[in-house]
Amino acid sequence: IVAEDNDSGKHDGRVHTRFPPEPNGYLHIGHAKAMGLSFSFAKAAGGECNLRFDDTNPSKEKVEFVENIIEDLKTLGFHHDKMTYSSDYFDKFYTYALQMIDLGLAYVDDTPVEQLREERGEGIESKHRSNDKAKVLEMFEEMKQGTEYGLTCCLRAKIDMQDKNKAMRDPIIYRCN
Repeated sequence: IVAEDNDSGKHDGRVHTRFPPEPNGYLHIGHAKAMGLSFSFAKAAGGECNLRFDDTNPSKEKVEFVENIIEDLKTLGFHHDKMTYSSDYFDKFYTYALQMIDLGLAYVDDTPVEQLREERGEGIESKHRSNDKAKVLEMFEEMKQGTEYGLTCCLRAKIDMQDKNKAMRDPIIYRCN
């Protein structure tokens, strides 16, 4: 990822990468490969590599795993420039979610997981895709409040249900835990 120059010249075109482990277990060989690529590429290009813990599933995460990941980085000789947590940005994520809803670019869906996967695979639109903004916001509020119903919902980006890349068919972009 090359950081774009802005008016302040903040990044000066330097390469910025990140290593984003989830602190829900110990690292494995696949993590070591990703770590090596992220840190080595940034170093070779005179840039920076940040350690960003993807701590968006608190029911599976532990401080023990965070500490172990930091220790593994040191053991392998990698040094991060900055350490952040995805949860540092929850307020921003929430604001962006509301903006996407307001622009008609996202909707809340309560389709059961298996049915959602099947529909995405077949390119079938969710029954909630065309809900009006008021209904989407009502369902999103249920998510925010963590109600029993809200916890069955997710926010999906409204992209293209016929995209050849099935991962781009209205992907889930936000859920509450």
